[in-house]
Amino acid sequence: MVAKNEGEAVSALSKASKKLEAIYDLPYLAHATMEPMNCVADVRADSCEIWVGTQFQSGDRDAAARDTGLKPEQVKLHTTLLGGGFGRRSPLDSHVVREAVQISKTVKVPVKVVWTREDDMRGGYYRPRAYHTVSAGLDGNGKPVAWQQRIVCQSIFVGTPFEPAVVKNGVEETAVEGAADLPYDIPNLLVEWHQAPDGVPVFILRSVGHSHTAFVVETFVDELAHSAGKDPFEFRRALLGKHPRHKRVLEFVAEKAGWGKALSNGRGRGLAVHESFGSYVAQVAEVSISKDRGLRVHRVVCAVDCGPVVNPNIVRAQMEGGIVFGLTAALYGEITFEKGRVRQGNFHDYPMLRMHEMPQIEVHIVPSEDKMGGAGEVGVPPVAPAVANAVFALTSKRIRRLPIRMTDAI
Repeated sequence: MVAKNEGEAVSALSKASKKLEAIYDLPYLAHATMEPMNCVADVRADSCEIWVGTQFQSGDRDAAARDTGLKPEQVKLHTTLLGGGFGRRSPLDSHVVREAVQISKTVKVPVKVVWTREDDMRGGYYRPRAYHTVSAGLDGNGKPVAWQQRIVCQSIFVGTPFEPAVVKNGVEETAVEGAADLPYDIPNLLVEWHQAPDGVPVFILRSVGHSHTAFVVETFVDELAHSAGKDPFEFRRALLGKHPRHKRVLEFVAEKAGWGKALSNGRGRGLAVHESFGSYVAQVAEVSISKDRGLRVHRVVCAVDCGPVVNPNIVRAQMEGGIVFGLTAALYGEITFEKGRVRQGNFHDYPMLRMHEMPQIEVHIVPSEDKMGGAGEVGVPPVAPAVANAVFALTSKRIRRLPIRMTDAI
């Protein structure tokens, strides 16, 4: 289904002076929350009381009311600290809450349900695997004249109560967000979404569709810049004339990161900029690669424009957490299957970024009086493409699948 169609992308591609094509493969991802799913429920004849870390209070309350036969106002829900959410604690079927409620109703005593990490890793809900094909054309001056992108992934919301809100003209907005609203000045643009068959349970994961579209868009734009013989920062800036907040945050991070200045031997630098949830984030990553130590991310400089800021420390903390979350996915995250079953079960085979791997992170908040946006998810999308672009700067190898494998980087 067509998500965005401006101009004549197919015709413009055929006439371009130079044409580039790429295929991207992004894996299923688990939320891998530090605290596994859990809930306490106390169901009585005329009331139900629940203690749960949740991102979906109203849905959980209504599900408990249905299972108990009580009125919603007879259900009291206490929201505890999450222990990590990332979308995992907002399942539309409220399955963990319903387990506790149904058991408590049956045995007539308070019940605590805890999923082991293996239960959650192997029986939870995943970020959909995504497969992208992208083609773009440059004119004789190295300016992009056409962009065509096809996205194949499962639907998160088709068949759920949220379908009418997020599926428009047969296209799920979360599948194409970050691609169908491409900010770069490219006159001919065609973006399509093809719904992959169901079979694996999927749901939202921190930054949702932006978690894969940003990687594809920002690494491919970087590839266009190098193909045009232009600096990646200058190439982007020239194409952002109609999007001043993108341009401003891009310029801000370039200045703070010392873009254009020489790096120490053995390091590469990469750049990415992306808008999501009403906020604009640009990041520069510095990396090194060696056969004995592998890929190391030494420094990430982040600039964020989220509009007026109430508490700067919370914004910085969210950017830092988002960068760690995004780096973990970029370097390690992958759910795989064998004979129909998830192979990974805990942090030994689904590793997290460890403290000794943590890069130096610098967060700069861009002064802004523009419309306020979010902070909780927006630090995630730019970090993987920034790292991948840094790998290219160092090795001339393009990364087109995640997680980044040393065989792809060297």
